[in-house]
Amino acid sequence: MKVVADTSPLCYLVLIDLIDLLPNLYDKIIIPRAVFNELSAPQAPALVTHC
Repeated sequence: MKVVADTSPLCYLVLIDLIDLLPNLYDKIIIPRAVFNELSAPQAPALVTHC
């Protein structure tokens, strides 16, 4: 199964140290360019921008 990831769930999974959960649940994880840009923006939490 594949999933298209949104910014908020990805951000919170990183913050609670459960980002590794996604590959255990899905075969393919699609992160749209806009989501990638939001996660790497200067306003994003430092922990998120450094993962």
